This record gives sequence, C-alpha cells and structure tokens, in this order.
Amino acid sequence: MIGAKGGVGKSTVAYGIAKTLSSKYKVSIIDVSSSRTICNIHGIRGSLEDGHDYMVDQGNLKIVSMSSQLSSSFNLSKIKDTYDEIISDTDYLIVDYGVHIYDKVVSGEILAFYDERTDPTHIIAVSSPQEFVVMSTEKMVESYIELVKTSNDSARGVLDYIVINMVREKGNFRINIKPTLGMLVIPFYRDLSFNGFWNADIPREVIDMANTIENRVR
Repeated sequence: MIGAKGGVGKSTVAYGIAKTLSSKYKVSIIDVSSSRTICNIHGIRGSLEDGHDYMVDQGNLKIVSMSSQLSSSFNLSKIKDTYDEIISDTDYLIVDYGVHIYDKVVSGEILAFYDERTDPTHIIAVSSPQEFVVMSTEKMVESYIELVKTSNDSARGVLDYIVINMVREKGNFRINIKPTLGMLVIPFYRDLSFNGFWNADIPREVIDMANTIENRVR
C-alpha cells in the first residue's frame, strides 16, 4: 500500500482490506509508515527492531510495527527471524508504507521479504483527487517497482489498483499507468473522516476490492 502524500486514506484502505480478508484468512498488516497510523490507534508503542510491544493479535488479524519511534536506523538481522515467523503464519501480508519509500526501514522490509521468497509484490496506490497528487502517485509507483527490482533478481512489483479516494464531485480521472485490476474511485465518506476509519463501517468499494483480491491474488 503506497501513496505519495499523507492523509489520502492509505491506511484506511489497508485496514479495510485486511479486516475483510481476515473473516476467512490469516492476515498480517506490517506498518512501515513513519506516521505509524494503524499501530498508534491500536496502542502499539514498540517495533520489531525495538524487540518489544510490536504486535496486536486480533484473532485472524495481526498488526505489526516495523518502524521504531526511538531510532531512524534499521538493523535487518535483528528483525529477520521474527519477520519470517510472522509471514509463515500469514495468508495475506499487507504492508502499509509511508510517503518516503527510500527510507531505510522500507528498503529493509523489502530485503527481508525477498531474502527467501519470489512472490510478486501486489501494489495498491492511493491518491486524493487532485491532479498533482495523482501524478505524484504514478511517479511513486514507478519508483517503487524499480526499488523492488533492485532487492533481488527474481523480485517484481505489480500494480493492481490505483485508488482515487475522498472524491466529492464526479469527474474523469486520467491516469498514465495501467493497473491490472483497474482504477477505483471512492467517494468522500463523512464517518471515515470525522469518526476515524477504525470506528466506521468499511466502505463497500474497499470490501469489493478485498473480494477481488481474494479471487485474483493467491
């Protein structure tokens, strides 16, 4: 899950997909974002690198912090075994990245994943409706796919969706890259903005997206 700007609803979409899929599957959200949005709302204060208070277990859904509040450095060997253990018990791994994809933690997570795996990374890019944000998000997708490629000869990123979120007026959105599962427009939902996505119903568009992912991404 990537986005070129904060506040576009990236964590909202990640959490909604995870909650929907967790009704049938074991799902883990890895929070790599510097804002730690999903971790903060669940009271997670530590991280894998800190070695404590890094996970909340909600039955089929695990929420895991990878970004430390205490340090900007990243030690791959320190987290590798725990990270592998989490993945081995997961059907769907959802990684919520921040806006800084060249952060050491982001690169470290990609290296940790592709150390022993060849699965493609399925990308969902989330943008607000403003044209300059959409364009920045497209550039970020291209940069992220290149970043994944550099981690391992067999690593590859596949753009599944571009999500245009919080749309107040109907309009034609132009995108220059072609996601395999298409562009998805999510209208502005008052509850999500004013009550927090963790207290609101999951938008039907996100539920539909999760169901498509279930059928297409194994």
